[in-house]
Amino acid sequence: EFSTRMSFQYSVLVDLISKNEFELYLYYICSYEEYLKSQIFDRIKDHFSEGSILSEIENRHLESSIGNIDDAIKKAIPTGSLKTLVKDICKELGDKLVISQDALGAFMVLNNADQKQFAHWLTVSVKDMAGALRAEIQDRPFETKLKHLHVKPHIELFNRVIGCGHQCPFCSVPCDAGGKAHTEHFASLHRPQGLGEHRWAGTEQLMTDICSSLVVSGKTFCCNTTKDEWHLYKNYKETYPNWDIRPDVSLEASDYWKYVMAMYNNEFAAAYMAKPADIPPSWKNITKEQAKESLKVSFNVK
Repeated sequence: EFSTRMSFQYSVLVDLISKNEFELYLYYICSYEEYLKSQIFDRIKDHFSEGSILSEIENRHLESSIGNIDDAIKKAIPTGSLKTLVKDICKELGDKLVISQDALGAFMVLNNADQKQFAHWLTVSVKDMAGALRAEIQDRPFETKLKHLHVKPHIELFNRVIGCGHQCPFCSVPCDAGGKAHTEHFASLHRPQGLGEHRWAGTEQLMTDICSSLVVSGKTFCCNTTKDEWHLYKNYKETYPNWDIRPDVSLEASDYWKYVMAMYNNEFAAAYMAKPADIPPSWKNITKEQAKESLKVSFNVK
């Protein structure tokens, strides 16, 4: 699912159509990055909530840390002062466990204490600490555990699948090219422009036109980028040279978003404070299964 950006996008869209909730589609379209972050976070939480996976990882990490401390205490030779002994213990731990020098000051008043006895009770205290930490970890909410990690797995996965962040200038669908090292943006699955809040100026109705079909038509567009002058969609590269909007010859690849717009036409209109689109009759006949199959075509899923 997270192996490539395309496979992740496919899984997200399949999940959306399976849940069939308008609010989720609106969230995905209007707050794309936030939606992806929430989905990735939920997937991580679900995965580590299965059985005792997370507990096993935490326990291994805790046991490893406690083992390092015990080994450091055993290797430290009780000669000289207590201060020297403590420094030897810290040196043995090295970068495995960094101990603040401020924390050492509290028991330096015991400088004349028996070092062997000190090492013994330090070992006992470490075991007690391990038990207390284990109990604390078990009671800590998953969200808190994730928040305190140095490397945030949901952010790492998000950066892997988010791509470059650019969106189609017409329908706002995100670019499918991964990373930043590409000079041309493209998307496998364009959607009706009405889903991106575009409407006809005269009627205020949501638009049903799809970019991949418009670029081979004789229709025109105007926007702030064109300084409100009309331009042919087929000449879009004159305005947006960094985008490659591939013509949808079969018209089947867009069945997914046609199905979504036909299903939630009134809801999108209300959310965007527009009038419902004139949905083509053929869109109303697209089934959920056909919409899913169109995703496989778009993302080349076998």
